[in-house]
Formats: sequence, C-alpha cells, structure tokens
Amino acid sequence: MRVRLLPLVALLVCTTAGAQRPPPGYVSEKLPNGLAVSILPDATMPVVATQVWYHVGSANEEPKTRGFAHLFEHLMFGGTLSTPKRAIWDHHERYGGDNNAYTSFDDTVYVSEIPPAGYTRVLSLEADRMIDLSLTSENLENEKRIVTEELRLTNENSPLNRLYTKGLKAIFGEHPYALEPTGTKEDVAAATLEHAREFYARFYRPKNAHLVVVGPIDAAATLAKVREAFGPLPADGETPPDVPSLATWKFPAEIDLSEDIPPVEIAVLGFPLPPTDHADAPTLKVLFSLLAWGHVDPLEEDLVRRRRKALFAGTRGMTMRRGGAIVLYSASLPYRRKASAYRFLDEARQKLGAFEWIDEAKLRAAKRRLILSELQDAYYASSIADRIGRAAWYEGDERHAFDTAARIDEVGLEDVKAAFRKYVLDREPIRVYVSPEHVPVLVRLFGWLEPVVR
Repeated sequence: MRVRLLPLVALLVCTTAGAQRPPPGYVSEKLPNGLAVSILPDATMPVVATQVWYHVGSANEEPKTRGFAHLFEHLMFGGTLSTPKRAIWDHHERYGGDNNAYTSFDDTVYVSEIPPAGYTRVLSLEADRMIDLSLTSENLENEKRIVTEELRLTNENSPLNRLYTKGLKAIFGEHPYALEPTGTKEDVAAATLEHAREFYARFYRPKNAHLVVVGPIDAAATLAKVREAFGPLPADGETPPDVPSLATWKFPAEIDLSEDIPPVEIAVLGFPLPPTDHADAPTLKVLFSLLAWGHVDPLEEDLVRRRRKALFAGTRGMTMRRGGAIVLYSASLPYRRKASAYRFLDEARQKLGAFEWIDEAKLRAAKRRLILSELQDAYYASSIADRIGRAAWYEGDERHAFDTAARIDEVGLEDVKAAFRKYVLDREPIRVYVSPEHVPVLVRLFGWLEPVVR
C-alpha cells in the first residue's frame, strides 16, 4: 500500500506546489510529421495504457453524413494491408489486455490497456492502421449493419433516448452538436467507400492525432519506439475547423416536445456555457459539484421537499469541447398548466440567487469531492492517459492534466457566486417543455390530489 501511494503523493505535489508541473519523467514531443506524443512512466502501474486521440468527431461531419465518424471508428478495426481483421483484438486477448474505442461530438479515441510485455506491438499496430487501413466495400457494408443495429437498440428502443435526440435537434438547430454521434440510419445507409477513403486521408493522419502512453515503461525507450513506428508516416492530414461556441450561438427561446414517456410533464430551463478552455472552467466544475453532483440538490430541496411543487426536480451539467450547459428541471403530473410549471421553476432559480445553499463548509466539501476524484484517477493508467489527452484537446494545454486540483483549490466562494449570477441569474434561459403522448384518464382527472396526499 505504501508503494502504491507514491503516484498519489507525486500527483498531489504536482497539483499543489505550482501550476502546470508535470510529474518527473514526463515526456512531451511533437514528431516532425506533426504527431503529438505524451509519455508518462509509472513503475507502480500493472498495465500500459495507450490512447490515440484523433481530433475529429460527429460535430465535424458534413451534411448528409451524420454518424460517419462513429461508423469510421468501427472501420478502423477492419485490418490493414499487412495485418488481418482481428489482429489488434487477438493481440490483446493473447496478453489478457483490453482494446476499444469511442466517438464523441469532438473526437474519436482508441484505447488499449495491456501488460508491459505487449505494449510495443500496440504501437506498431496503431501506426499501421494510421496509414495502411484496409477499406473495402465488404467491411463498410458489414459495419453499416452493425451501426444501424446499435441505433435501433440504443436510440429507437428507449423513450428517453428518443426524447434526448429530439431535444438536441430542436434546441441546437443547425449547430453541429444538434445530432448525437450515432447519427441517423439514413445517413449511415448512404455512406460510401469513396467518402470513407477521403475521411481517412484527411483526418486519420499524424497532424490530427495525439498519442498518449502511460504505465510501467521507460520514457526514453518508449519515445524511441514511437519515433520508429510513427516517424516514417507522411506529414499530412488536417484538423477540422472549430465548431461554433455555444456561448455565442443563437438558441430558440422556447420549445415544446412530446414523447411516449411516463405520465409526467417536465419543465426545463437551459443556460449555455462557454468552451472548456475558458478561464471560468474550474469555477464551473465546482459549481456543478455543488449543484448537480452534491449530496443534496438545492433545487430538489426547494421544489420537491419544501414547497411540494414537483414530483422530482434537479440540476444537471453537460460539457462539450465548445461549450456546455447548466440545466434546471422539474417534473409534475400532467394536470398543471405549463405557465405554472415555468413560474415555480423560475421562482426556485431566483431563490438560488440568495445563495443559502452554499457556504464555506459546503464549498470545501465540493472541492474535496473533485480533488478526491482526481487523486483516485491516479491509480489507473487509462484514467491518467485520458486526462492528458483531454487536457491537450479540450483545454489547449496538456499540462492542465496535472494542475486541475490546484486550479479547483483556488476557486473561492465569491467566484462560484459570480459564475452563478453570470451564467444563470443574468441570462434568459432556453425553455423546454416536455409532455407525455399518453396519459391515463385517472391521472388526468385526479392528479391534482397528489400534493395533498403525498
């Protein structure tokens, strides 16, 4: 246990003794072909985490190709000109490792965890599929079927997912975040091999990639292996232009939605937030911890427990690279007028502006929760690798992977209050009202009794 605490102590020292101080042995380099490389040795780790971050996601897709970034993620496992289709899977199974990938609005990331004896082969396999991927009609049609089935199971089969998809489209309109990374079945079905090859040549190249390696490795030797595997790749590729910031996007004032959900009506107030590299980002993390991630949500405390104006209520935070949102919501049985639901929610918002839900003790607790999460991540090579890749892409500086705790610790009570005023109290919200498509007659007739008998 004493040995295993060393990385925690080292990380704590790096995050409190001064800003932007990577741990000892950390290596960061950009190869001549444009590939960004980050290597963090830690002899106490049992496995090596290797991640390749491609800075392209669903928000960078063109019209009529929504879902293609996710589809291409699947194609990357189709083998190369020199390796069979299951080569990367077989290698990880041989060593008892794990291999996967995910696509978000802003990036596509390929992740590997494997014992030290197998990680150098992972480097060569990743370099191989960065330049020599086998793109065939057979592979494309097979992956289109798989992705379409995923869409059917996850989006179409869930009322809440259907509602979320509708909400994104209605709220974001023409913004690139308006469609989930899974895209649409129609666009996936229309995907062509020609577009796959063009997408691959533009975005899956060194200039648009970040390789992160964390674990029980020698940094200098690993860097030499990276140079050997990736160095010969051509210096081409491009990073797509940034999508518009949500902080400056024009949103509709009010939206009505309906879906086959349980018989409740939901009123929502949404407040857009700036990109993740904004100076307010650490303060907003603390605000989320106090509101949405704390043990007691002050909105729920007011609307549900004290005033009995809602069945449930709460606060949520969402974050993408080019912005996010604070969301206040309440739900009631479908007998209440929409205007009343919004009025109660607005009253609760104004009450939050009195800041009775926050004091120095609660602020310290919220910051401790965040810092504890940071320190717990130090036990996992994959979590540290993710933190490095995310800091580089989302915050513009990979060194922020190591000073998050220090920046959170610097947030004061007045900073949180100022952020809440700035983004919630002083802004006009996006109003969204959700109604169920089917309501039982008894609920419609006698739902008004609920606050009385509760």
